[in-house]
Amino acid sequence: MQYKDTVSIIILVAVALLQTAFPSVQADAVYIVDTEQGSFLEYGKGMNDLHEWRSAVDASVLWSRYLTDAIFQTTSNTIDGYVFTGTYLNPPKEVGLYTPAGGGTPEWTYNGEKFYTDAGDAAFTLVGADQAALGLNVTKWTGPDSIPDWTASFPSYIMSSYGPIAVSDDGSTIAIIAAPSGTDAHLLLFNADSSMPLIDYVATGQGFPRCVKICADGRYTAFIALSTLVVFDRDSLAVRAQIPMGFTNSAMDISGDGNVLAYGWPILHVMEWTGTAYQDIWTWSPGGHYVSRIAISNDGSTIVSCWYTGSHNTIKVAVHTISSPTPLWVYDYPISSGVYQESAADVDITNNGAYFIIGSWGDAANLNPEVHILQRDTLPHVYYTVDMPGSVFSVDMSNDGTYATACGKHIHANVSGRGGDIVEIGTDIVGKKEAASVSCDHQFSGPTIFSGPLVFGSDKSCRIYDTSGREIHTIDPVPGIYFIEIDHTIREKIIKIR
Repeated sequence: MQYKDTVSIIILVAVALLQTAFPSVQADAVYIVDTEQGSFLEYGKGMNDLHEWRSAVDASVLWSRYLTDAIFQTTSNTIDGYVFTGTYLNPPKEVGLYTPAGGGTPEWTYNGEKFYTDAGDAAFTLVGADQAALGLNVTKWTGPDSIPDWTASFPSYIMSSYGPIAVSDDGSTIAIIAAPSGTDAHLLLFNADSSMPLIDYVATGQGFPRCVKICADGRYTAFIALSTLVVFDRDSLAVRAQIPMGFTNSAMDISGDGNVLAYGWPILHVMEWTGTAYQDIWTWSPGGHYVSRIAISNDGSTIVSCWYTGSHNTIKVAVHTISSPTPLWVYDYPISSGVYQESAADVDITNNGAYFIIGSWGDAANLNPEVHILQRDTLPHVYYTVDMPGSVFSVDMSNDGTYATACGKHIHANVSGRGGDIVEIGTDIVGKKEAASVSCDHQFSGPTIFSGPLVFGSDKSCRIYDTSGREIHTIDPVPGIYFIEIDHTIREKIIKIR
């Protein structure tokens, strides 16, 4: 919606935390932004900002790129808003490095066959693992330079279909799981400065590779060999732990220091290092669901698990703190219709666990956006969404939450076809804090829409003024959530949401 008129309104709002009597989903939020001029109220984007994914109206989507034939397989955010991606299936079969200001045109590309990629969150270590016809080729760059530092080849090695590569946040260590056909999982562990692996460790007798994760400084790598979770110590070049899971699955993560593990399928297991072994500290299951993806914040405080049903028609998101098996909250996507699978394909989380991003395959009726950015809160809080045209295969979020990316296939993963999409999102998360029992003035100037729920306690109210100082509406101080929309004609809508 566009407006020609210029509008200035002053909103004086006192906002309180949602009372437990109102357990509704908080789709949007009001934030306090600290500036040199004082603290200002600002509306936070959320579910009510749904937009067609290619639209340039919403500034939070910094750029997008559509490929007519190739599919985007992986995406990684690295320093300064750069994004590193990998594609496959059809040309261009390449890795690409993108800048926030590049408009979706890569700074440079490097050709291969079938790329999986990852990058250091706090260092410019870029790695592309290419599944070529003759085996695995691993190439490393120090960005933003386009000239590779080195390439290592492993003839006949085949990578896992999900999560076969991980780069530590500090960029020091690279982990790749692969194996010659019909053999047990191999862990290829590299120092980023050398093409010679620190070790080619074989999980003898454990089975084929499934998924690999690495801690922030690269000391500990966790990977799955069929139904066994293995934790490997880079410094001692030895196995730290080997944990039978009882099933084969790819839902697993490790904390930034390597001392917290989470894995699961029908039951989520959270384990902590005791000094000699990893031991269960709690388990949790919603019943009738199965874990597809897990993320642990680097500080180990927050665990996000994404669950699917046997009918694949919804996603359940559970948020836990490390201290309790009782979730902070559980959020269910609306039930979808049709026969396509709705399942979380990837999840990533900020260092402190405050925000996380989920990418899903989407549903046949296209009821649910494929990208959800959520905020850890005392109730489900969907901070931002992007409705992609097809399925999302990979998501990533910078450690501080400033940037996020999502990529995948242009049509649903269950439908035969080609084409791929990627978006980079500027989240506006940094510098904001949830408004709680705070009063402040904020003036909106220019073409402005303020729309979103405000949360009030019994002693709080909201007064809306026009530019002449005339009060045009006051919300009665009744506890609840209210949705306000103000446009250029100074019309206001007050809708109580339960």
